[in-house]
Amino acid sequence: MKLSLIVPVLNEETFIPLYLESAAAYADEIVIVDGGSTDRTVPLIESYLPHLPIRLFTMPQTGMPYTDDWNESQVRNFLIGQATGDWIMNLDVDELMDDRFRDVLPELMNRKDVDIYQFPFVNFWGNPWTLRINSPGDERWSNDITRMWRANIGIRYRDEKHHCTLEGEGGRSIWSLPRDRVDVNIYHYHYALGKKIKFNDNRRGDVNVPDNKGEPDWHFDHAEYRIATVPFEGSHPEVVRRYIAANPDHR
Repeated sequence: MKLSLIVPVLNEETFIPLYLESAAAYADEIVIVDGGSTDRTVPLIESYLPHLPIRLFTMPQTGMPYTDDWNESQVRNFLIGQATGDWIMNLDVDELMDDRFRDVLPELMNRKDVDIYQFPFVNFWGNPWTLRINSPGDERWSNDITRMWRANIGIRYRDEKHHCTLEGEGGRSIWSLPRDRVDVNIYHYHYALGKKIKFNDNRRGDVNVPDNKGEPDWHFDHAEYRIATVPFEGSHPEVVRRYIAANPDHR
């Protein structure tokens, strides 16, 4: 059994080394679509080509990021179509699996009674030591997320412009498919490492970004709900531990 890891990227020079070095431990192929990066994303990916099973494609995104100018479902469905593994995992570039995943993966792929897997989704907020969690009216942070499914059973992305969702064959809900929960965390570092806030990505107004481009206010209370956080008491994946050690500002 083989696993295809699929990921769209755009200006992700911070996360590319972390993502690829983490994925090297468990992925049989890594299928990447670059959306027209202007930073070091593509050269960094190319530096890994001699060592990792990467297939790199380019599909330039046009228009304003994180709006209906984009056509994210087209990109993600292209990735599904390129995957050759028995299983597919859609893991975004700012998402890393817990190191235990490589040990449990063979058993997951060999099961005959499950077609789709969900994982706990751990969201960091502002730094690698703070987690954002659900609060009344803001219940999107402490939940499981679907990230892996058996190939060739008709799972695709619904026709949506951004933050598109998976659906089963004929548009049916993926919740009708036999599934299981894997007690292995996916760590989401979007708001904790690198630039933290990307262009046009403060869509819900959750962060108070100063005009002088200083450090954002990560505990800014939204008008409609309270932003709830707790300390992170777990252990980061090895690649992130090395990154933090090399970047003391994240301590």
